[in-house]
Amino acid sequence: MVTVPAAQLRVLPPDLALRHAVLAEPLSVALHAVHRAGDVRGKRVLVTGAGPIGCLVTAVLRHRGAAEVVVSDLLDMPLSIAAASGATATVRADDPGADAWAGVFDVAVEASGAPAGLRTCVERVRRGGTVVLLGLLPPGEVPLLGNIAVTRELQLRGAFRFDTEFDEAIGVLAEGLPVEAIVTPTLSLAESRAAFDTAHDSFSLAESRAAFDTAHDRTVASKVLLDLRTHA
Repeated sequence: MVTVPAAQLRVLPPDLALRHAVLAEPLSVALHAVHRAGDVRGKRVLVTGAGPIGCLVTAVLRHRGAAEVVVSDLLDMPLSIAAASGATATVRADDPGADAWAGVFDVAVEASGAPAGLRTCVERVRRGGTVVLLGLLPPGEVPLLGNIAVTRELQLRGAFRFDTEFDEAIGVLAEGLPVEAIVTPTLSLAESRAAFDTAHDSFSLAESRAAFDTAHDRTVASKVLLDLRTHA
């Protein structure tokens, strides 16, 4: 038996499907990142990394009134999920000549946890623009385009986990935030080993959420659900 403090319990809205409600915690992370970005209404935003967190950030940005949300990734399946989550355009990170890169961005959210993603964000935001660092980068020193940040007066803002956004996340999900495509696949309790194998191969608790997004096989899964109500 597990005892949970009453303050940590939430009553879910009756019309909120459980398969969507389980995203409340990662959605809180996405909400916190968008809060850190400031007012995004009418702005052009870049999201680097189309893992579950990047796709949730995309959905939140559109919900908050961003005029354009361009999402980049190295794989086609995550980009298709980003499109279903509200991206106005998607682009392969290894295709620098794609039309979606044209112009500059007001805000960029780095959700891949990769140095190349951070470089892309810093290089492609406008003068005075904002870069939100959401994905934790690899251990050790990572090259930073400091001179660009200085001469173009960029704002670099970190976003770590979440603070008070959990209740907001439940409310946004109940309003119908487009998250259905992010939940792939759902496996039964009897398939728990397969669920964990699908979710990741080398993830450890010391790694960031963004590192998890890049560690598991994103060609076949995004956010893997284990349904504890089923036994066969």
